[in-house]
Amino acid sequence: MKRFLAFIFIFILALPLTALPISAENTNRKNRQSKHLIAVFKEQPTALNLLRVTAKKSKSKLIYGLSGTRAMVFEAEAADMEAALNELAADPDLETVYEDRELDLLYIPSDLTFSNTPAPGKPHLQWNMFNAKFAGTGKSAWDVSRGSANTLVAVIDSGVDSSHEDLSAKMSSLVDCTTACHTVPSMSVNPQNLNQSHGTHVAGIVAAATDNKKGVAGSGFNTNMMIIKIMDSQGAILTSYFSNAVRYAADRGVKVINLSLGSLEGNLDGPTIAAINSAVAYAWGRGTVIVAAAGNCGKPVGSHQAGGDACDIYDSRGNFVRHAANEKYYPAASPNVISVAALDINYQLAPYSEYNEPGKTGNWISVAAPGGNFSTNSDKEFGIGSTWPGNQYFYDLGTSMAAPHVSGLAALIFSAKSALTNTQVKSFIETSAIESIVPGKTNWGSIDALAALEAVSGVTPSLTPTSPTFTPSPTGSIKTPTPSRTRTPTPSSSFKKGDANGDGLVDGQDYTIWRLHYNQYISGSRNGDFDGNGKVDGQDYAIWLNNYHK
Repeated sequence: MKRFLAFIFIFILALPLTALPISAENTNRKNRQSKHLIAVFKEQPTALNLLRVTAKKSKSKLIYGLSGTRAMVFEAEAADMEAALNELAADPDLETVYEDRELDLLYIPSDLTFSNTPAPGKPHLQWNMFNAKFAGTGKSAWDVSRGSANTLVAVIDSGVDSSHEDLSAKMSSLVDCTTACHTVPSMSVNPQNLNQSHGTHVAGIVAAATDNKKGVAGSGFNTNMMIIKIMDSQGAILTSYFSNAVRYAADRGVKVINLSLGSLEGNLDGPTIAAINSAVAYAWGRGTVIVAAAGNCGKPVGSHQAGGDACDIYDSRGNFVRHAANEKYYPAASPNVISVAALDINYQLAPYSEYNEPGKTGNWISVAAPGGNFSTNSDKEFGIGSTWPGNQYFYDLGTSMAAPHVSGLAALIFSAKSALTNTQVKSFIETSAIESIVPGKTNWGSIDALAALEAVSGVTPSLTPTSPTFTPSPTGSIKTPTPSRTRTPTPSSSFKKGDANGDGLVDGQDYTIWRLHYNQYISGSRNGDFDGNGKVDGQDYAIWLNNYHK
């Protein structure tokens, strides 16, 4: 039987439950010591273009490229940002230059505390799986499909505790995209850092191991995950990291991408939104289903905290402009994304959740799923329980928690019928949703995992449940089946980055090899493909440049 171990929960102290991202994130935007600029070339740059542009810039340095685009990312000190932008903008080879904007994690942050199993009268410890019909006392989605280890969900997030007892067997690969994307042998996070730990919680909702007599059940059941870290050492999640991560996942055949992150439209400029949309369109074109959290700024303007919060809009200099109330989030508002609002245990829209507002923001939110809602220790069980670093388990809430339920469902559908297209999977999820739940607040209603899977199999949902499959114990346990086979993360290459000829040095000879193969689909460090994406491109040049004579 599945059991929750001691659970960490969130307690809001004197603060109201407002939308999420990075609790100190608004301050971080003002105080970071360096910033990134994205420079887009007018045409696909030649090797000489790259060499010339990078050689003459005094206020910034090239650090990496955006895969599959004409864009490169430059870094400048915060004090030199304006000068660096002007210097790059004056270059005749460049079409546009804009700031690499930050995205946010879409959960509700708070302090941590410990608790034992819930008191009598509390809800099932995984009520969310019952509400969405993954589990149940009658027939449920997991009776129709239990997923497959061959179906991958990419969790693009803050990273993960890769040694967690309920996750370690469910990861096909670990990838760091805070520079050029590359595999890493392991990941670790600080359990006391809510932002770092976010990805571990999300991953558990997608695909925690099952029937291992510990922890929680994941919505995707036997589904495996590709974990992609896009939070850097300064706690920032940049658009460039996001863009590379989405393309990386799509190029490697993941079926579903989960994005429990985003930014208010008011904190983004036109080029940034275009870059986000471009990455999403690329993945969609590769057959991937993209699921994104709709955002946690659904509360009215009056909920604004005087000291600043994650629903505030700032100008390019970090000055407060206004407080956002139910405004669009990206990538949730990007075309072809399944955007997910949050529900509480009673199938009501969570008070923090974004929602459709036809006269204002339009109908951009697709469906709703359990996201939880609570404010104190006494009602923590009304949040979403999932994995937390250090073999712990944690209650959290937010549209960040709602989205991975939908990602898990998409994985179950792909596992049931692998020949389905992403368009078909998206349609099954949306058209099977229960419209009567929060009518008008989303386009389709609340997800119904059982109805979606029975629609896929051509079976009409029965009004009379079959014999019980998942019977909760008095403590609210959920019985769940056997975990899938273990996959070992692929370690990074042992070659020195940028060393094409293998002589232990990164020098002009390696540049010559890179230049010889530039813009060709050739793999291997010996050919100049230093990031291993199968093409010798600008990202590889950036790797060579940043390791030159080191």
